[in-house]
Amino acid sequence: MTVFACGDPLRGDDSVAPLAVKGLPADVLARADVRLVGALEVEHLTAMPAGTRAVIVDAVVGPPAGTIVEIDLAALGDRAARVVTTSSHQLPLDRVVALAQVLRDEPVKGRFVGVGIESVAIGEALSEAVSAALPSLREAVARAIAALASG
Repeated sequence: MTVFACGDPLRGDDSVAPLAVKGLPADVLARADVRLVGALEVEHLTAMPAGTRAVIVDAVVGPPAGTIVEIDLAALGDRAARVVTTSSHQLPLDRVVALAQVLRDEPVKGRFVGVGIESVAIGEALSEAVSAALPSLREAVARAIAALASG
């Protein structure tokens, strides 16, 4: 199991994914290889060993700030308009996952877990809404890890 925490710790709400995974309980962290990646790139997914499942955690533009967004990676293409991440700058998330699947010649199995954000201004702290949602995001990430690790 690999967890990709996307975001820039210096850009306000864009730092939420790294903060969420850093606060996961030790028993949850023991089940996953956590990687702080900044922007998720195709190479991150293609480098995973065959059969490895992924949890991608990122800030999301569009939903109200603090709203938790959870999507199975297999359904990402159908719901891509809802998942505009702040950390995938070269390609949208659905295209990163789709290209990785083609290059791997196998599906990328897993979950996307994100939170709606307000601001990604350099040097700002988390907004109130995102700060309040941080425990819920952390719980959603833990649930995704547990579900993917068991099945």
